[in-house]
Amino acid sequence: MSDSDYEELRRTTNRRLNLGCGDFPMTYWINLDADPNTNAQIHAVVPPIPLEDESLDSIFACHFLEHLDRGAAAELLNECWRCLVPGGNLALVVPDTREVLTRYVNGAIDAVEYPRGTWWNVADLDHVCAMFLYSTVQQSHHVWSYDRDTLARAMALAGFGQFKEIDRYRDPRIAQGAWYQIGIEGIKQAKKEVQ
Repeated sequence: MSDSDYEELRRTTNRRLNLGCGDFPMTYWINLDADPNTNAQIHAVVPPIPLEDESLDSIFACHFLEHLDRGAAAELLNECWRCLVPGGNLALVVPDTREVLTRYVNGAIDAVEYPRGTWWNVADLDHVCAMFLYSTVQQSHHVWSYDRDTLARAMALAGFGQFKEIDRYRDPRIAQGAWYQIGIEGIKQAKKEVQ
């Protein structure tokens, strides 16, 4: 990147929101998290998002939406739509329930480490529940599951379209690339359809 590219990133930092940043705040983004012990510029429980209408160009949330029930997730997606400018983009990454369950049903030998030194076998349903479906291994459990289609549907109901899949292994916004996640990026449509 050139010096002018970095200057543009610095200049537009207040136009990008990393929602639910946790332990992974991003440089040149506004980082928001409910935990006051995180390295975030804004500490708030969402929804609502404590920002003005059409004040953002981009919103990114990685492994956050699955911690909300369907109603709260719909509210959050509507808040994302409200905060983005027309044509702004929303990118969401969640556990890929279809991929996880496919590997479980097929008896895959895959295992996931979390936390360091603890391994969860994808062929064991107790492990799948503890790590992915309900995520009882985390302080904040999972309360809803998604695959590519249901994630895109939830985004479409909030007024997003022109979806493209995020590279689950190489997208630089993702702290750790992995097979067990799915990401969708969508664009705020100029007119939100009435539901």
